[in-house]
Amino acid sequence: MINDNFVAISSLESPEHATRKDPKIISAVWFLGKRCNYDCSYCSPFIHDNYSPHIDIEIAEKFVDNLDKHCTAQGKQFKLTITGGEPFVHPHILRLLQYVKNKTACTQLVVTTNGTLPLKMYMKSLEYITNLTVSLHLEEGNTATDETVDKIIKLSRVANFFNVNIMAVPGHFDKMKETIEQFDKSDVNYIIRKIDPPTDDFEPNKKTKSQGLQEGETESYLEDKKLHKNYNNSVFEKFWETYYSRDEWEYLQSFEKTSSWNNTRLWFEDGNFIETNSDELKRRNQNNWQGWHCYIGIDSINIQSDGTVYRGYCMAGTPMGNINTQLVFPEKPIVCPLKWCDCIADMTIRKVKNLDYKLFVE
Repeated sequence: MINDNFVAISSLESPEHATRKDPKIISAVWFLGKRCNYDCSYCSPFIHDNYSPHIDIEIAEKFVDNLDKHCTAQGKQFKLTITGGEPFVHPHILRLLQYVKNKTACTQLVVTTNGTLPLKMYMKSLEYITNLTVSLHLEEGNTATDETVDKIIKLSRVANFFNVNIMAVPGHFDKMKETIEQFDKSDVNYIIRKIDPPTDDFEPNKKTKSQGLQEGETESYLEDKKLHKNYNNSVFEKFWETYYSRDEWEYLQSFEKTSSWNNTRLWFEDGNFIETNSDELKRRNQNNWQGWHCYIGIDSINIQSDGTVYRGYCMAGTPMGNINTQLVFPEKPIVCPLKWCDCIADMTIRKVKNLDYKLFVE
């Protein structure tokens, strides 16, 4: 069990992070769009649908140009993680990946996918990206899951860095355990991801994936998204009590993996530290840093599909601007207003319990 008396967090996301407390890298997470070919029960309609238009490729490339320019002006590089929706359903995704790779300030390029697109498309993407992450969803039935698992095993044999987030869906733990055995035998990097329960009583969640906009209704996914994050944070504990069965919950809390990649360093008051994976912290409910000083907005930005930029996935604070126009980067960390840090990308960003401990991360 990880001791939860740590006082600071730093990142191990890259060799630069591992050797420098401030690696001069901005971690940018880009929500490319809502379009998705899956309809997972725990994914809100303002995160995914099957009708939203794809971002225009020229606009997307302009985003990349501006991100490169902003980072270069600060003497920094960027790590770009592209998410959705499902990024690989974009008709020009390979063109976009190649465009990003050719940018001078790009040091890492990561794409998160559900693994359902053709294997040859993923193999082609490996020419441009540094990391491919598959979120393995288990609700589509055993046949679809087995097909995706087969692709994952094949990709893991050729990709330099490849990892899997196994989504721990209630009612599917037998299939999850079977898949874990397959991955262990095939030396696939994976982590179990505890799911934030769907909040069906939140009004915008009552839409369906294919409902579309109603007459007179305007798109408000950014407002819905931010409201939902604040609402979700206030009810997590209540919903976890009923979302998982007791056996499933105990399995999540007790699961021990003999090997995994570490992306986070936890500092203790005496200067000692341990290294772990942020999903392990979330699975054990050790992701509560309310009141801590968090370096989102300094070490990271979160880009929405319309170009609006927030400090992090949590959307804490006011927008920093728009990647199409001008960004104002904060100079100081923000005091975390939320009880739970629910995004793995945000969890790896530098944090200190109070400024007395900033020597560990600066």
